[in-house]
This record gives sequence, structure tokens and C-alpha cells, in this order.
Amino acid sequence: MASAFLLHLLLIFYLISACMAEIKDLKITTDSRPVILFEKFGFTPRGFVDIAVSDVYFSSSVPLPDPSLLGFFLLSDENLIQAIYQSQQEVPNPNPNPKSNPNIDPSCVLSSSYVRPLFTFRDLSQPPPNSYNHSFRITQPDEYSLYFANCAIESKVTMSVHTEMYNARPDGSRDYLSVGWILVPSIYFLFAIVYAVFLGVWIYFSLWKNHLSAHRIHQIMAGLLFAKVLNLICAAEDQHYIRVTGTPHGWDVLFYLFQFLKGVLLFTVIVLIGTGWSFLKPFLQEREKKSL
Repeated sequence: MASAFLLHLLLIFYLISACMAEIKDLKITTDSRPVILFEKFGFTPRGFVDIAVSDVYFSSSVPLPDPSLLGFFLLSDENLIQAIYQSQQEVPNPNPNPKSNPNIDPSCVLSSSYVRPLFTFRDLSQPPPNSYNHSFRITQPDEYSLYFANCAIESKVTMSVHTEMYNARPDGSRDYLSVGWILVPSIYFLFAIVYAVFLGVWIYFSLWKNHLSAHRIHQIMAGLLFAKVLNLICAAEDQHYIRVTGTPHGWDVLFYLFQFLKGVLLFTVIVLIGTGWSFLKPFLQEREKKSL
């Protein structure tokens, strides 16, 4: 039952997780969660998972908790449902994972034949510094999620985790974008060009060629298109830097800034058009404007 509960948690994490990965650093302090999702990534046959764990400390109300009950593992989308189905059966696992520790409790998700255990706390270096650093090769292409499992009863974990998930290019460089996201930077940039063309056409026909009949609402619409162009450019740069370096280098902040500005302008345009204020105002008398 405990294994079934853990695997149902994995399904929930899978449904809400994003399909984009980058270099991540996470500090976990006195955490008792049975499963922790770190990230999700689509690998090619030249994929790698780098994990560095340091300052590890775990405590339990049970004397001498087994360190092999705490560890990291990968679970592919293909095997997720099968692992949940297996956990619901009341029979022992007929095909135990050959890479798993035979001393691990069969109810622990780390013993499932559908997961790929990476390492457990039994593999940590002896304190000090009580750490672990290793790079794992992924040869079977699929979309994997990186989890930490805590199967020890009433135990709490404290540790610092550094993860890198990437695919190696033929020239040896790293690609930190998941397989399905490789073309995303180019798509964002292409749409930025399209919206820039729309902006130019709008300015030419509405604000320059017909400037005598243009209203302020048309200027706000031009500002909306301009904000959209900047938003797409920042999104393209954000994904590009993540792909090359693993971090957005501040482009994510600009992306959310222009995303917010675009939303405000869009809401303003909808309200002004919906109420008819932008079209009625030029024809109203000063006294009528004040009363409205």
C-alpha cells in the first residue's frame, strides 16, 4: 500500500511538471516528503544526468534507519502507469530490478522493476563531507523524471542538491533543452518577426497614413503589439540561453515583465473597445465627458 501511495504521488507530480530542464540548485531542509520531484527531461541516446549531493543529514524516530531506503531514481513516462499498476497488485514483484539493492523493502519504490535507481544514501562518502557526485549516462531515449524517494519510516532529510540534465551534441557540447523543446527558441523568434511585421503594417495604415482619423486607442493597440514583440524576443533569448548554458541569464525576468505589460495593455484595449469609450469620446461635449 505504501508503494501504491508513493507511485500515485509520482503520477500527480508528472501531470503538473514542466517539460523543460536547466541547471538547478535546491536546498532541502528537514523534509519528510516520501517523494520529491526535481525535474523532467526528454533524452536522446546521448543523454546525461549529473547529480551532486552535499551536506546530507537524515534523522528518524526509528533507531539506525537504513540509508538504502533513501535515494534518487529516474522514471520514464512509458513506465509510470505500469509502475502504478504493479504497485496495486498484492503479489511480490516477479522481476525485481537487477540494479536495485536486494536489502531494500519491496514496498519501496526504489525496488520497483520499472524505475531506474541512480544511487542511495548508502553510496554517500563517509562524513565528512557526507556527499555524492556522479554523472549517469542515458542510452535509452525517452522522457524521464528525476525523483528522490524517502522510504524510511518517520525520517527527515536535509541536503543540498545540484542537478544537470542535458543531451550531448555530436561536437561534445551540451544541450540543456529537452528533446521536444529544441526548436522553441527559433519558433519564438519567428513569431516575433511576424508580430513586428504586423506592428509595422498597423503603424503605417492606422497612425501614419490615416493619422487624421486615428484615436488614442490605435496608439494603445500599437503599444500592445510592441509589447508582444518584446515578450517573444525575451522568450526566444530565455530559451536560447537555457539551451546553451542551462540558465536564463536574467531573460526570464524580462519575459515576465513584458508578459505582464502585454496583459495590462490587452485588458485596457478590451475594456475601452467594449465600453465604446474610445470611439465616443471624440464626439462628446466637455460637460458630457465630465458627467461620464
